[in-house]
Amino acid sequence: MEVKQTPKTILLLEDDKALNRAVVLMLEKKGHRVISTMRAEEALEVLDSSHPPIDIIWLDLLLPGMNGIEFLSEIRKKPESKDIKVVICSVSGREESKGVARELGVVDYLVKSDYDLNTIVDKVLSYI
Repeated sequence: MEVKQTPKTILLLEDDKALNRAVVLMLEKKGHRVISTMRAEEALEVLDSSHPPIDIIWLDLLLPGMNGIEFLSEIRKKPESKDIKVVICSVSGREESKGVARELGVVDYLVKSDYDLNTIVDKVLSYI
């Protein structure tokens, strides 16, 4: 039995098109609003525009242009986005990346190959 949550707004920053689409469908099926982007620069524009408050950011690290750590560092500088919860979902499990991410206040760092997609989605939702 699935527990119904109050609908939340998730900013999805994932550049793999198939994975992005699958995550959007899964989150929407659970009743949440998803703002999907494939580039950090687009995600920064979303955060700077008027929109419903973002409850959590699903952040991939390996992105074209600005990478996930650069994006995270950028949003932590801004008062309006510095406290948004961020979960990193990446193929990279490098300890260096994990350390920097922890310093920048992520709530979790999930290595994609360690979990199936349903588990990752549920873990991300567990933080909101």
